[in-house]
Amino acid sequence: MSADTSRGSGTTNRRPAAERKLPDPPPQAVMGLLNYITATSLDEDYAVASRARPDDETTKKTARPGWSALAMIAVFGILVATAAVQTSRTADTTATSHEELVKQINARKGQLADRRERVDELTSETETLETKFLEATTEGRAVQSRLTSLGVGTGADAARGPGVRVRVDDGPPIPSGQNEILDGDLQKLVNGLWLAGAEGIAINGERLTSLTAIRQGGAVVTVNYRPVSPPYNLSVIGDPDTLAARFIDTPGGQWWLDLQALYGVDLEITNTEEPLTLPPARRSGLRYAHTPETLR
Repeated sequence: MSADTSRGSGTTNRRPAAERKLPDPPPQAVMGLLNYITATSLDEDYAVASRARPDDETTKKTARPGWSALAMIAVFGILVATAAVQTSRTADTTATSHEELVKQINARKGQLADRRERVDELTSETETLETKFLEATTEGRAVQSRLTSLGVGTGADAARGPGVRVRVDDGPPIPSGQNEILDGDLQKLVNGLWLAGAEGIAINGERLTSLTAIRQGGAVVTVNYRPVSPPYNLSVIGDPDTLAARFIDTPGGQWWLDLQALYGVDLEITNTEEPLTLPPARRSGLRYAHTPETLR
């Protein structure tokens, strides 16, 4: 008999280690723990919330706006209505105030025009009475003649007489800008004309007096603090036969001859057939006064 060397139930048939199937690794081991948490945490939260949310039909049947929401809507509506009413009232008030201001401005303009007209009337009456009073006596006529002479000389009154017209203008444009006539150039021109015997001068209609200022205001020349622009037209009352020639002999005339030669500025002096009329100077306040020795 052959011997049976197999072990009955005590023997087990085991597969080789290489043939055994290992369990699948968990997802976090494959994806990485951080990626796994990022990919699954929100999904699980949404799933829990979805399971806890009631059915859509049930929600439609049971959902109702709360009293707090209705109260908020009502308060918002009241605020909107109040704002609209307030805006309307403010607009009405603003329109009324504007109309009232316009009425007041028009009324004040009318009052100012009436007062100016009254001032002109009183001034005319005063001059008439003054003339009548001065012409009544020989001494008065002498005073009137003196006042007329002083008025013309000081520029307080209009002046009329023979003379010349002087026109000056900038020269051809050059990069340095030295072709432009400046305030100092006009000052030398005027002073030269006074030295040449001028009795009255006006620049672009501005009468010159002993208080006249010729200044540079930025890029503009001002006369009597009012801007004037080239060409500058001067009306000069004086002897037309000698005024131009005597001007050339003055320092101001020599200055302008140099300006013509160097920068090409324009200077024209022409006699006039008709007498010139100069307007009175703009009135200025009297600051100092004294009685001349001859009248004391």
